Amino acid sequence: MTSSPPVASDPDQPTKTGRTTGWNSFRGYGFVAPDEPDEPEIHVHFTALTDFRESVAYLVPGERVRYEAEPGQPAGDGRPRQKAIRVWPMPGREHGKVIEYDFQRGHGFLETDGGARYFLHQQNMLGQGLKDADPGDEVTFVIGESPRGPGSDPVALEVKLGDPRRPLYRFAQFPLEYADWLDALDAKAAGEVWGYQYERKGEGGHLPILRYYLEQTFERLLDERDQGRATVVETSRPDGQRVAIFNTGLVTSEEEPIYAFFAENYQPERAPWFWVGFYCSSDRELSDVQVELPVPADYLSHPDELVLRPEEIRAMRVDFHHIAVEHLDRFPEVLRSDSNLADAALRGDLGRLPDRIRRNYKAAVPQRYRGEIQMLLPLDLVAPRGRPDLALVVERRDGTCRANTVLGVDAAYRQARLIARPDPEWLGQAWLGRVPDQGSSTR
Repeated sequence: MTSSPPVASDPDQPTKTGRTTGWNSFRGYGFVAPDEPDEPEIHVHFTALTDFRESVAYLVPGERVRYEAEPGQPAGDGRPRQKAIRVWPMPGREHGKVIEYDFQRGHGFLETDGGARYFLHQQNMLGQGLKDADPGDEVTFVIGESPRGPGSDPVALEVKLGDPRRPLYRFAQFPLEYADWLDALDAKAAGEVWGYQYERKGEGGHLPILRYYLEQTFERLLDERDQGRATVVETSRPDGQRVAIFNTGLVTSEEEPIYAFFAENYQPERAPWFWVGFYCSSDRELSDVQVELPVPADYLSHPDELVLRPEEIRAMRVDFHHIAVEHLDRFPEVLRSDSNLADAALRGDLGRLPDRIRRNYKAAVPQRYRGEIQMLLPLDLVAPRGRPDLALVVERRDGTCRANTVLGVDAAYRQARLIARPDPEWLGQAWLGRVPDQGSSTR
């Protein structure tokens, strides 16, 4: 979906205001709750969006808008509902791009088209769940005041991405419901837990870890293709049909690689390819592909980066203030009311980490972030030993290990799963008592 042509709004036309409660990007519609409490909710189709500056026409939960509406079809449960005639953004939104953003720390910077710089914090990004942005991403936002006073960067509020689609969905059109294609991969692959099980349990929609894994794997494959590796293959069948294939990096319970398979899309304005299925080389659908099947993503070019030594942990520099004060909201609930108590718990568990890693080096789990390998260490702050509350993120800089942030267990598992299925001691989720047998799935 591309943006509808700008339509000048009539300044004398009375409009009402409301807040977006939901949006289906695949179907191109959503709902707005009016500010007036007695007004029925408004059904909004993307064709009603007017004067929005994003490159893709969409709304995001939490976004405030102005609208004109008329009576519409009632909801399925009989509740009255309105239909949007036109929907405008709230006045005063700026347009710009992301300069830098660190998902793990939850903040970065953006600048307007005119070059003015603003601080970007994860809490000020519109939307739900784990939020991320990449340098160069188009954004719109509202200017806020700096909480740090004069001389510091002002804050960007109500930040909205110009195109929320990941590269995978710009590459190919998928079925409208996640279950209609993710379940096919889940069923074919060796059994794993692909849903959040801890601090984000119940969030993220259908099989969120599997969806994130496939999205991020595809982006890594694109990077490697740009470097000359045959990771995303486009070719023709004997009958002339154009197809595309990439290696998901997952395998069946018999350890056969699983490939994502696409055919040329007859609606190229939506995406150049459309999803056909997930197959192994022995499946009939791939039998007449006359090129070598693509290789998986490579994260292991430097295996020495995947091990963290106990002496490195002892010499590690830790930003206690950033972790225990600025990210206190990530700590277990019992510690959130007292940053001093959180700091003490953190320092106490850090002292036990070198011996823990010496006993089992696989407890330090690698993750790849922004093209670099980092290590995730388990922190047992309040839970019984062996049931971590957080993951400490460790990066190597100039020969020194630094720890500047922490992730919840669900967020850490999601990040680590890109490289490999983590050892079951902690990120493998065995402590939850919910690891499925091979060949079965727990969601």
